[in-house]
Amino acid sequence: MNEVWRLQTKTDLSQINTKGISVAEYCINENVMAMGWTLRESIYKKLDTNEKNDLKNEEKEIVNDFNKYKKIIEKNIYPSLNQKFYEGKVNSNVKRLANDIQEDDLIWIRSKGIYYLGRKTKSSEYLYKYCDDPNNNILRLGVNNQLTNIEWFEIGDESDIPGCISTSFIKGQTLQRIQKISSFVISQILYNKKYQEKYNGIYYKNIDIPKNDTHIKTFYSLLSPTECEDLLYFYLYHKFKYIAVPSTNKIETQNYEFVMLNSEKREEKIYIQVKNGAVNIEINEYKNLKGKVYLLTTNGNILRNGIILNNNNIDINNGKILSLDNTFKGEIYIISTDKVFNFVKEASKNKNILISDLIPQWFEYLEEEKE
Repeated sequence: MNEVWRLQTKTDLSQINTKGISVAEYCINENVMAMGWTLRESIYKKLDTNEKNDLKNEEKEIVNDFNKYKKIIEKNIYPSLNQKFYEGKVNSNVKRLANDIQEDDLIWIRSKGIYYLGRKTKSSEYLYKYCDDPNNNILRLGVNNQLTNIEWFEIGDESDIPGCISTSFIKGQTLQRIQKISSFVISQILYNKKYQEKYNGIYYKNIDIPKNDTHIKTFYSLLSPTECEDLLYFYLYHKFKYIAVPSTNKIETQNYEFVMLNSEKREEKIYIQVKNGAVNIEINEYKNLKGKVYLLTTNGNILRNGIILNNNNIDINNGKILSLDNTFKGEIYIISTDKVFNFVKEASKNKNILISDLIPQWFEYLEEEKE
């Protein structure tokens, strides 16, 4: 089975003696994936003249043979230093670049806020881009280790990218798999759309769209955290005509996303909390809120005193938690992921329903592939 990856490139080198070119721009322009850990780093400057000359000859021989690169790093300690390159360990990112990415795997990269999606082609291969000119961008950018012949397509900015992809760029290693179940499905769909535009054909055929409950989880994983917040807002507006108070979403210490008001009874406050993913919500954190609290977790549980809330304590019609003791100053409601999903389904068909276009777009992408 193919996989989807993301390459996180450095941006702080882009304006330093590189004619303004960033690593990501280099990759896109040259149709490669690239990263550093060159043999002109680490202990190189400390080597004596003879050792440098020997290394230069060895470097030239690497070309497409990753094992030769690996052997140089892991070989005997250099006599003049009693040291090895990178302490004798090949960086795990370079190992993944050379060995783990397979033909037809998909790769995401980001440049100046724009996301690009690439594919490892049949002709892609590992390349050690030899360079001994310190003024050359190869060394200045740190792009010696490469995977060639990557076909990149521009996808768009943050608003065009599913949450399972954009959140993968928040932290992590330089090159890593995107593990969420929906990442390869949506990446295939988006790649096909760009491939269709260029070649008038479909590259990935018979995309495996999850069914039933898994299908709903796939949809939610495509949403970013902010899109999940927006979705619950639109759902409550559609159902109750609650209106958001914009200034209330700027307080970092609060345990809710923002405050809404009942348009027919403005003194009634509504608080919402949304967690996207396998994140639990503890209702005791909302005891002191005077008003209605709506909770949504897309793949987690609602807890009371650390224990999953029993369905017998929930009104099946509106999700209201029953039998709260007098320590709770307001009412608490659990929003069903199924109900919100069905709202998106309805909104995708009825353009008169107020919702941002991006949210039903992810639903429609999945539905198109199921047909």
